[in-house]
Amino acid sequence: MGVDVTSKTKEMTIKEIQEILGYKIKVVEETKKRLSEVKVGDTFKVGKFEFIVLDQDEKNEETAVLLKDFWKTAKFDDSTNNYKNSSIRYKLNDEFLNKIANEVGINNIIPHWVDLIADDGRIDYNVCEDYVSLLTYDDYRNYVYIIDKYRITSDWWWLATPYSTSINGYNFTVRCVFNDGTLISYSCYFGCGVRPFCIFKSNIFVS
Repeated sequence: MGVDVTSKTKEMTIKEIQEILGYKIKVVEETKKRLSEVKVGDTFKVGKFEFIVLDQDEKNEETAVLLKDFWKTAKFDDSTNNYKNSSIRYKLNDEFLNKIANEVGINNIIPHWVDLIADDGRIDYNVCEDYVSLLTYDDYRNYVYIIDKYRITSDWWWLATPYSTSINGYNFTVRCVFNDGTLISYSCYFGCGVRPFCIFKSNIFVS
């Protein structure tokens, strides 16, 4: 005698299946929102990472964001305060970028220019283009009132800006944010907090 393999699922009509799938899609949409809907100063999640919205560019449909907490504690580099050649830049655009790209897709992360003008105004280090970077000195000052709402008091954290440049005799000194929110300088070969900055397309879905 043969076995009846007919299941409840197989007995369902196409309409019933579509209704169930439609319900599941609706549930997902209700728990997610477009990044463009998140207000400046508020937070959202991409996977396990929580970001702060620093700026919403409605015209270009882009959203500038900063990681709310430290990604890790790490050296800026062993021997240079030039962000363009630093080990932390490599880690941000390799290890961290891969984690975020797996969540939103690399096409939804917009490359941006990082101005490496030194604290004293020297432009020897020029600029570089990244998917993920550290904030610069000027970025921090521009967004200080937003960032200060999420101040991290457990440690200092790196900026991309050098104190001065190697041509002026400064090979190691980098600007960073002290745990009270003020700006100080620190040697690149010591460990410091890392808070990645990036720009997403505003139409992605986030939590």
